[in-house]
Amino acid sequence: MSNLINIIIEPVKTFQHIKEKDDWWIPFILVVVVGLIFNWISSPATSRIISQKAAEMGGGEIPEAMQYLQYIAVPVTTFLGFLLASLILWLLGSSLGADWNYIKALDLYSYSAVPLAIKSVLNIIILFIRGVQNITTFKDLYIATGLNMFFSPENPKLYALFSGIEIFTIWQFVLIAYGISNITGISKKKAAVVSVISFLITLGFGVIFARPEAM
Repeated sequence: MSNLINIIIEPVKTFQHIKEKDDWWIPFILVVVVGLIFNWISSPATSRIISQKAAEMGGGEIPEAMQYLQYIAVPVTTFLGFLLASLILWLLGSSLGADWNYIKALDLYSYSAVPLAIKSVLNIIILFIRGVQNITTFKDLYIATGLNMFFSPENPKLYALFSGIEIFTIWQFVLIAYGISNITGISKKKAAVVSVISFLITLGFGVIFARPEAM
């Protein structure tokens, strides 16, 4: 548990821990639990929005069973996302001389995702402040922490781009850059290159898979 705190206040201690032990599932569980809590609190609003959009498109009532799929989707998509992002980090880092294995990359990515859990907590707080009953769009569910604070385009891909360049994700990849250098011993410059390329790939996936119904 102390390493979840140290990654925020003393990340070098967490990097040292990663060198010595593999326990990527601890931050993974944190991210999943916070995500499930957010989904549970926001579910009345999301169900209402989805039903309204379905009605506008001439669809019928959303089956109740479909509403529970989100609770399965959170751990599954988070797990797959962690695996893919860690693979990218490992391959890029290794290509630039990093001496590490895939599990160490997974450890690093998992611990560096703690800022995203903090963002989810802030989203939960914002939900309570706004009131779930007052949420009318998917955008209202989330706090704006990126370029979407200043620009809010209607095009879903542009919106995904602007919202993807945001404080908590940048924080995450700064931790990744320092972590790669600390754990593997490669230069900070090479570690920064790995982190920046990984960030751009992640951002690209977000833009490619942006959906109009998520606006």
